[in-house]
Amino acid sequence: MLTYKLPDYIFTDINGYETISKIYHDLTKLDKQPIRIDFKKCRKIDGNLIAAIGAVLEMLDGNGYPITISIPTKGAIYKLLSEIGFLRAWKIGPQSIDKENYILYSQFHRDSANEFKTYLDEWLMQKSKFPRHTDLAGTKIQESIYEIYVNAKIHGETEYIFSCGEYDSNNFTLDMAIVDCGKTIPTNVNDFLQQHQQPLLSSCDAIKWAFVDGNTTKTDTGGLGLGILKDFISMNKGCLHMVSGDAFLEFKNNVMELNVLPVAFPGTIVNMRFNFNDDNNYFMESERYKLDLNDLL
Repeated sequence: MLTYKLPDYIFTDINGYETISKIYHDLTKLDKQPIRIDFKKCRKIDGNLIAAIGAVLEMLDGNGYPITISIPTKGAIYKLLSEIGFLRAWKIGPQSIDKENYILYSQFHRDSANEFKTYLDEWLMQKSKFPRHTDLAGTKIQESIYEIYVNAKIHGETEYIFSCGEYDSNNFTLDMAIVDCGKTIPTNVNDFLQQHQQPLLSSCDAIKWAFVDGNTTKTDTGGLGLGILKDFISMNKGCLHMVSGDAFLEFKNNVMELNVLPVAFPGTIVNMRFNFNDDNNYFMESERYKLDLNDLL
């Protein structure tokens, strides 16, 4: 059995996404054989990125690389993987979930729409620290996040979608990732453009094209359907990351930045960072004249 040692740190930045992509490419270069994933060296992994690591390991396991997990039973990483539900998913340890500080590591089938909607409500929207909002605004935010699942199912043509998250008490932020290992956004966009005899785009230009509301490879909706989510993250002073293939997009402070990953991710990662140090009360424009303005901050 081959042992593959994970690095010391995996953070939510372009280097962290590259590290996870490299895990996949390193292992697929090998002849198919059992692989032990060794967490012994790890000192810190951002909990939300467990969704991306899990998605890659599950895909490898299903493609003829039998995966086992090796992790010391003491220490911060074991505690994280236990409390976020990763150990339970791999049937190697207990879980003790703190709902306020974690979003449970979960795998959803492409036909599990209702389960995913319930998951969003229970593990994200019901958190006591989540910025205040009206019922309608909360529903619209949740629907916009749900579109990430829909895009993975329809555009990515994937069978499974993975998600989890972690609250950072030092910065009062919560990161939630939604991941699939299906067809990438740049591939999907360029297939669409080719069919319509339009010029092909670079991977970064393709993910930027898909990010713009109104551009779509479907006939029934525009863009990725993230309009309300983008508006909320902008007003909330949060951050949105999208990684698809070798394209990396960051949306922060209402500014979009694009970079090319040195190593392509085999699918799509959408990571949302919500600012919980936010005293605003969010509502839809249609509710403006129905609310007591003294209650709006």
